[in-house]
Amino acid sequence: MIWCLQFLLAYLEQQKNTSINYWSMLVIMFKEYLTQSVSPTVTFLMIGILSFYVKQLPSSIGKRDVKDLQDIIMKVLENCNTIVASSLEQSKWLRKNLHVRVAQSDSEPIKLPIIDSSNEIDNNNLTLDFDDTSQSTNFSLIALTILAEHAAKLLDIIYNLTDDKDRFIIPYLQNLVTNVMPYVRTHVLSNTPCYRAASTLLMNISQYSYTRKAWKKEVFEQLFDTGFFQVDPSTLRLWAIIIKNMIANGKTTSFHDVLNRINTIPIGLFSSKEYEQRSMLIKRFAFVIYASEKDEYNQYLPEILVCITDLLKLPQVPILYIQVFHFLRILLIRISSKNLISFWPIIMSELIQVLLQIEQDLLSDIEGNPRSHVQRMTTQEITLSNNSNLILKVYLYACKLLDILLAIPFSDIYQFQLFRSAFVDDHVKNYENSTLDTFITFSIRLSKLFEQKFQTIPIIQTSNFPLLRLRTISNISELFPFFNYLSKMHLYDNLYLKKDQMFLSDKTNAIETSILEDFLE
Repeated sequence: MIWCLQFLLAYLEQQKNTSINYWSMLVIMFKEYLTQSVSPTVTFLMIGILSFYVKQLPSSIGKRDVKDLQDIIMKVLENCNTIVASSLEQSKWLRKNLHVRVAQSDSEPIKLPIIDSSNEIDNNNLTLDFDDTSQSTNFSLIALTILAEHAAKLLDIIYNLTDDKDRFIIPYLQNLVTNVMPYVRTHVLSNTPCYRAASTLLMNISQYSYTRKAWKKEVFEQLFDTGFFQVDPSTLRLWAIIIKNMIANGKTTSFHDVLNRINTIPIGLFSSKEYEQRSMLIKRFAFVIYASEKDEYNQYLPEILVCITDLLKLPQVPILYIQVFHFLRILLIRISSKNLISFWPIIMSELIQVLLQIEQDLLSDIEGNPRSHVQRMTTQEITLSNNSNLILKVYLYACKLLDILLAIPFSDIYQFQLFRSAFVDDHVKNYENSTLDTFITFSIRLSKLFEQKFQTIPIIQTSNFPLLRLRTISNISELFPFFNYLSKMHLYDNLYLKKDQMFLSDKTNAIETSILEDFLE
């Protein structure tokens, strides 16, 4: 049976056109197979054959043939859904709560390394083994992959021939999503391929707006799951598309649902749990903006501004400020400059405040002042941060904001040119011989302090862009190369000022990837 189906699929793929006369023979064969208990491999091959056939359907087809085709496709897809569920088990006896069966050694959650910094989503990296005797074959993984490739398109094509496709498609997709979500929620090494395949499946389903009812609730809740960002970059790109489709295809309340989650936490408790929870929610709110098109959320800018302003009224807790600087970077690439006028006072004041703090830290270390950046914090803030490395991460994210401000072309961010001279010099200036009380840019001041503190000049690496691709730092010295480059960038082949169209495109992609990578946990 298997070899017969494999031969048939290979034969059909070699034909440019398939005559409708084939269907009378196919329907007999498929109906006979569906009355038997067939192996998973047979189900997978049948989906492949049906997918090929449906793409070759003529414009006119008889109602009886349509009905047979719909019945067979739905039955085969239901069988594939059953295979997806075969690796799940119920965790609670009284309530249906499915989770993926994993080996005991793989039960601990993992943090995936960043192995992909490209902008392409590779959905073909899974090898499908159709050999039933292979002990290594993971049929649930293959089922997820097959469904990701064929299910949404098959259902849309064949049920477009009827007027009430929602009545047939939505119940099936609801059952499918119920079995897919446990794979999405399980962040262990052995489940990684299934997680990616399940995410691809959800992404492809979400492309059809009428399916939203089947997955919107589960996807919305997954966005606020604690393990949402414990993925690799390519999978997170899939989820950016899913979230975009969830918001764009829904009612306007979908965006407010995300915003309202932030406002559910009462202000004034001043507990570490409150700030951690608020930081988690802001990060997901930022991801919703990141997943959008340019200027898609212009109508919500007043509410976004209020949200950021309210955050800055809270005590200066590092975990919040890290997300604020990340959020501001996202706004710079998702909102046109003309619509960001109200945000510039916040962007400039918060950035300058952190740069002044870095300067003060360096001066204190050079002068031997024991009051470091951690010791200058209040006792309450020390308790809340619980880790001085978070302060360094605030410094890093502020510098990343400056990095992007300098990198975005002048025409795309023209308001910043009013403030640019406070941070960098684009021409050689001799400050030492000047008799005037001249303002020295932040980059030069900080670079000189770094050089005085560490007594070395770092090697400047300019081959990669943006300059700051670090996700965390353990010592403030790791910022020295960045400021050293800024202080002397007029002497180099300036990455920030290049206007070549291909270079600008690469730079934009690099900025997008850098911001995406900072979501990962």
